[in-house]
Amino acid sequence: MIVQRVPELILGIETAVYWGTVLVKSYRLSRKIGRDPNVIPREKTGRRLRILWAPTVLAWCVVPWVTFFLPPSGGPFIVRTFGANGRAAVVAGYFGAGIGLIALWATFVCWRKMGRSWRIGIDPNEKTQLIISGPYKWVRHPIYALSILLMICSVAVVPSLLMAVIAGIHITMLQLEARREERYLIGVHGADYRSYMESVGRFIPRRLRHE
Repeated sequence: MIVQRVPELILGIETAVYWGTVLVKSYRLSRKIGRDPNVIPREKTGRRLRILWAPTVLAWCVVPWVTFFLPPSGGPFIVRTFGANGRAAVVAGYFGAGIGLIALWATFVCWRKMGRSWRIGIDPNEKTQLIISGPYKWVRHPIYALSILLMICSVAVVPSLLMAVIAGIHITMLQLEARREERYLIGVHGADYRSYMESVGRFIPRRLRHE
């Protein structure tokens, strides 16, 4: 039934809009600052991580569309959705797609707040403005937190082995990147960033969870 496939279509659009916007933002910002915003990181560790991370993101964008066009129980085992015909799975799919839309909108808010300081990788020799207002008043990495949420929503919409693997890799990479960025920002902003870290949670507001 088509009603069961709508969440997959919505998720496919969400991921396309998310990563398509990243590409467009990267291009526009590169014209403003005279170089790419670290799409290719300026340090070796970042470049090595991209070897695994880039195809993971590509797979994340492709899988919802593959699933949408496959029969509900068709295709190889790795892309087949489990419980696709169950009512609970359909409800979870719509819920995941809906929360995904909210996460996408909130991500746009965070991107806008970053302005010219938005980057997609680390340049050890660059110092950008430290943004600690708006969403960054509550968590240090709101864009990463929302990406994790969107990834969890993706698994709810497409509960397949492949999507679970994609989620595991992507979330692990975000955890690593957040910690790497924090070490870099301590080196750049020193005591100001240390003080910020002590009062603001990494992915969840401190009033909800102690790190």
